Amino acid sequence: MELLILDKDFQICGLIDDFSSFVWNRKYYECGSFSLQVGLKFKDQFLDGKYLYNKDFKETARIEAFNMKHSNEGYKLNFSGRFLESLLEDRCIDTTQYFKNMITEDIIRQLITTYFIDSEDRKMPKIVLGQRKNLGKIRTTQKTGGSVLSYIYELCKEDELSISLWYDFENDQLVFEVWQGLDRTDKQEKNNWTIFSRNFENIIEDDYSTDSTQYKNFAYVAGERNKTDGQGNQTTTRTIVTVDRIKKGEDRKELYVDARDLQSDDDTTEDEYKQMLIDRGNTKLNECSKVETSNFSINTNSNLEYKSDYDLGDKVVYKNDELGFNIENRIVEISEVYENGERTLDVVFGEDYNLEKIKEAIK
Repeated sequence: MELLILDKDFQICGLIDDFSSFVWNRKYYECGSFSLQVGLKFKDQFLDGKYLYNKDFKETARIEAFNMKHSNEGYKLNFSGRFLESLLEDRCIDTTQYFKNMITEDIIRQLITTYFIDSEDRKMPKIVLGQRKNLGKIRTTQKTGGSVLSYIYELCKEDELSISLWYDFENDQLVFEVWQGLDRTDKQEKNNWTIFSRNFENIIEDDYSTDSTQYKNFAYVAGERNKTDGQGNQTTTRTIVTVDRIKKGEDRKELYVDARDLQSDDDTTEDEYKQMLIDRGNTKLNECSKVETSNFSINTNSNLEYKSDYDLGDKVVYKNDELGFNIENRIVEISEVYENGERTLDVVFGEDYNLEKIKEAIK
């Protein structure tokens, strides 16, 4: 494997063809990362290095940290960083941004246009919008404060979407796109099914556990204070909505959400404002979900092949016939680890970062 080192203008300034360890950590609901350990002979190649590129990877990484360590084997240089999506963390939402009756993808693309393309003093060179795919639900919302990146991932997780900012080497562009993994569950006919199960002999060993310690299923969401009581008199009451996600047979577990930062304007109807509060409530309830954990290893001689039968973002099925249940979730993290001439894949399966984990070793 050859890794190209690119300078701040994305021009080649080095090449790595020998390393002790290389980890390429892809993530669906947050920015991916990498770590690389090389010998001292490569030190000069990194002097002007800003980015790490490989033609076989969709992603390109941003070099952010460096460490040099000496041991009995001599000096080792350790480099690490995050994928190019981390560039979106360099801009904050300094003024309130309003979005009315827009799908999630269009909201995200407008944020990129506002802070990285059209702004005279805040734009970033080379960033362009890629293909629009019409993804996400229609919503009315607003945001003030925080980084552009964190807000985009917040929107993405609600609609099971992700983003990519990748370097188009041939055209010298940074292409931004919103995307969604494939549905490979057995409830659809468009794509080939991907089912992990001991009965299909593609799982070598597995274990399962659940934790509902932080689980909430009902939210009270308190918004801004009402300006008048309908008769022109000032009032101190707040607009409050409820979000009920109690499933049949569940106990009620309540959450209070302070959403006073969401403000209405003259163009916002009462129903639109309440929907904004409901959306905030759903976001906070998503952060208080149950944690299901299933660790299992894939039989590499089975019927499933990485990037062909399953990939980052794909919705797949895990069946446990002993316990009598199916789990349908997305693959949200894949770590490709290269050491001693071998590649190992560690795959996280689920909506949360402590959920189902799949491990696969590829010789």
